[in-house]
Amino acid sequence: MQIRFHTSPRLGDVTTVKTGRQSISAVLEVPQRFANEDWQLLLWHSTDGDDWRALQFAAVTGEEKAVELESSPSLSRLHFRAETHFNKSMQFTIKFRHALEQFWIWANEEYGIGDGFVILQDIAATSQRLEDLIPDLSSQWSISSHQSEAPDTTLWSLTTRIGPSVADESSFQDVKIGTPFTHFQKWFALVRAGIPWLAPRKGLSRCSLDKDAILCSFADGQGRHLVFLAMSGVDDILALFRSTDTNSISLHARNDAPVERDLMVLVSTGYEVDKAIAAVVYHARSLIWKYSQIHNAGLQSNSPTDFRPKWRENWIGTWNSLGQKLTEDKILEALEILEESDISISNLIIDDNWQSIDTLDQGAAQAGLLEFEANRAGFPSGLKSTVSKIRRTHRTIEHIFVWHALLGYWGGISPRGAIARSYKTTRVRREDTGTDMTLVANEDISKFYDDFYAFLVQSGVDGVKTDAQCMLDTLASASARRALTNAYLDKWSIASLRHFGVNAISCMSQFPQALFHALLPQIRPPVTARNSDDYFPDAPSSHRWHVWVNAHNAVLTQYLNVVPDWDMFQTVHEFADYHAAARCLSGGPVYITDVPGQHDLELLKRVTALTTLGKTVILRPSVVGIALDPYLDYDSGALLKIGSFHGSGSGGISLMGVFQTSDAQTSSLTLLSEFRGISHTSSYVVRAYTTGRVSHPLRFTEDGHVPSLLATPSDEGYEICTAYELTRFASRRWRRQGEISVASLGLVDKMTGCAAIEASHVEMDAKISVTSKLKALGVFGVYVSSLPNMTIDDNFMVTIFGHPVPRHTVRISRNADTVLEVDVQTAWKELGLDSGWSNELEVTVNILRI
Repeated sequence: MQIRFHTSPRLGDVTTVKTGRQSISAVLEVPQRFANEDWQLLLWHSTDGDDWRALQFAAVTGEEKAVELESSPSLSRLHFRAETHFNKSMQFTIKFRHALEQFWIWANEEYGIGDGFVILQDIAATSQRLEDLIPDLSSQWSISSHQSEAPDTTLWSLTTRIGPSVADESSFQDVKIGTPFTHFQKWFALVRAGIPWLAPRKGLSRCSLDKDAILCSFADGQGRHLVFLAMSGVDDILALFRSTDTNSISLHARNDAPVERDLMVLVSTGYEVDKAIAAVVYHARSLIWKYSQIHNAGLQSNSPTDFRPKWRENWIGTWNSLGQKLTEDKILEALEILEESDISISNLIIDDNWQSIDTLDQGAAQAGLLEFEANRAGFPSGLKSTVSKIRRTHRTIEHIFVWHALLGYWGGISPRGAIARSYKTTRVRREDTGTDMTLVANEDISKFYDDFYAFLVQSGVDGVKTDAQCMLDTLASASARRALTNAYLDKWSIASLRHFGVNAISCMSQFPQALFHALLPQIRPPVTARNSDDYFPDAPSSHRWHVWVNAHNAVLTQYLNVVPDWDMFQTVHEFADYHAAARCLSGGPVYITDVPGQHDLELLKRVTALTTLGKTVILRPSVVGIALDPYLDYDSGALLKIGSFHGSGSGGISLMGVFQTSDAQTSSLTLLSEFRGISHTSSYVVRAYTTGRVSHPLRFTEDGHVPSLLATPSDEGYEICTAYELTRFASRRWRRQGEISVASLGLVDKMTGCAAIEASHVEMDAKISVTSKLKALGVFGVYVSSLPNMTIDDNFMVTIFGHPVPRHTVRISRNADTVLEVDVQTAWKELGLDSGWSNELEVTVNILRI
C-alpha cells in the first residue's frame, strides 16, 4: 500500500516558534479505496526533556484542512491536527495505522525520517558574546563588535594578519576559526564550483566541505544561526573557508601584496537565517565602499538608453541553438525560421565564435584574439554588415549583443594580431594550465575597451556579454594579480557603462574578488550577471540541479548589485516547462536557445506577453527569487521552494514555486507564513498556476493557527502558487457571507502573470471597482468571493480606459468559480483602442448590486 505523509512543523528539521502553544498539522495520503478506513494517527513526543508520551491527532474537515489546489490527486488526503504545549522545546515523531488490529507504522522506522524539533525562541537568553557561540575560537583572531543593519541580529568581525608576498609569489596562510555552537545540527555553504561559479553544499552535524567556501551558515538545536562571510577583494586578499578533521572551520587566505595585510571574517547570529546573512553582506558592502577604486566621475554613459533596463525581456541566444561554427548565414536563417513560427524576439545575443582568433600561439592553452573585426570565414562582409542585415530584415529586434571574453578571448590576446601591435601587452603565467598568455597591459586597458566598444557601436551593436571574467583568478604571479585583477574589473565596468549603459551581461564572474569588488558596491546601475554554471540541454541529471543551484546561489547574490541571469533554456525539451517556471520566478531575464524550427509556441505564450504596442515582454517579479530553506538537502527528495515577491510593502503579491528534485512525485505541507512578505493581519487567497484552482480566504487566527496548503507539483515537475491579499467589504445583499472579498490576480494565463500589474486599487461606493494598470495583454483575472452567487450580466461591468469590453470576452473561470476572467487581449483588438506612447492599459471591473 502506497502511503505518504506530511507534517508541519516538518519531521527531520528544527523549527523555531515564538509561543509554546503548538499546533501540529499532518496529512496522510492513502489509496482512495482505503480512504474510509478508520485511520489513527498519534503524535509521539517529549516536551522539555520529559518522558515520551502519545497524543492522538484529531481529524479536521472543511476550511480547517490544508488547502488542496491539485486538480485530480491520485491519492486521497486525510487531514489531522494535534495541540500541545511546552516551555522550551519539543521533540516528536508520528506513527499511524488504518485499523485497530493493524500494526503501528513509525515514521522514523518505515521512512527513515528523523525526529522533528520545535524550539521556543528566547532572544533574551541568547549570548551576545562570540566567544560563547564559538567556545574554541582560535586566539589568533581579534574580535570587534559592530552595529548590524539587519534587524534582530548581532554582528562581529574577526581579524588577523597575513604575511607579504615574496619574490613575486603570493603568500598563503591557514587560520583555524573554531566549531560553531560547539555542536551544530545542520549547515549550509556556498562553495567555489571550479574557478568561475558558486554552488551550494549542506549537511547535518558534520561539516565536510569538498571545495573552498565563501559563505557558511550553521544552525544549532535552539533555532539560532551563525553565519560566516570571508572578505575578499580588498587589499589584494583572497579568503575562503575550509573544514577541518575536528569539525571546525578555518580560513584559507592568499595575499598578493608585498606587505602584510589584514584578514577579516564577518560573523552574525540571529533566529532567521536570511536576516543573519543580510547582516554580514550589508557590513561587507560598507567596507568595500571605503576601498572602491571606481569613482562616480568615471561612470558616465554615452548610451542613449542611459540607465533604464528595458532590454531585459525575451531573448534568443546562438550558443546551443546554432552550434560553435557560427556564421552570418546561420544567424539570418535562424531568425527567418523564428519569424515564420510567429516568434517575436526583442533581443539577440551573437555568442562565442564570431571573433577573429589565433589558434597557433605556441605554448598557449587557448586561442587569443587577433582583431576587433569578425572572422572573415563566417562573416565575409564584416560584423557591421551582418548587424545591418539583421536590423533591416527583423524590425522587432531592438538590441543586438555580442559575446566577448573579458581579456579578449579565452586565451587573451594573440601576440601576432592587430591588437597586440596597437596596445601595450604583457605576458602572464596561468596557474590552471601552467601556460603563458598575452594580455593588454594595465596602462592600455581603458583604451582597449574604449576602442573595441566604439567599433561595436559603429557596427550597430548596443550591448555585450562579457564572459570568462574568472580568468583573472588564474594569474600566477602576485604582481600580475595585483596589477590586473581590479584594473580589468573596474575599467570594464566603466567602459561598458559609458558605451552601452546597462546593456551588459557579466558572466563567469562569481569568483570572490569580482563578487566583492565589482558586484557588491552599489555605485552603478545593476548589471545583469550569470547566477550559475551553464544550462546543459543534453545532460539529463543536470536540469533539476541547475535550478536548485541558482535558487541557492541567489540566497547570497540577491544582495549584490546585479540582476540574476539563470541562463538560457530550450522550449522543446523534457524539462522545458520546469526551466521556464524557474526563469519566470528568478526576477531576471528570460533567454531561449532553441534549435531553429524547434519551438514550443504555447510555452512561449505562457512565459511572455504582448504589450499594447505589439512588443513581446516577460513578466518579472520585482523581487529576486531565492531558495526559502537553504539548509534543505537536495538528495532528500523534498520539494525545492523558490520564493519571490511583486510590488513593494503592503499590498504586494507573494509567489512560491515548488519544484521536484527527483523523479518521485511528492507534496509539501506549506504554511501561509512561508510566503515572502505575508502580513499576519491580512486575509489572502492562494492560486495555483497549472491548475487554475483558488483557495478559500485564508486568515491567521488569534489562537495562533496558521493556514496551510498542500503544495503539489504538476506532471511537469513544478507548480507556482501565488498569494493575493484580499480587500474586504461589508455587504448588505450577501448577508450569508457577511462580506465581499476581492483581489486583482493579474494575467492568469501567464506563469507569473501577477507581475503584469503595475498598480492596482479597489474602492467602494454604490459599487465595488477593481482598477488595475497592466503592462501587457492577456487574460485578466479578478477574485470575487461572492461570484458563485452572481451573474455576469446582472453584477458586472468591465471597461478598458472607460470603454465597455465585448460581453463574450468576460467569463467565469472553468477552474475556479470565484474568479472572473477578462480576455483583455481580444477586447483590446476588437475595441481598436490606442494607448498612445504608453505600454500600459487600465482595466476596471465594476461589481454592481452589492
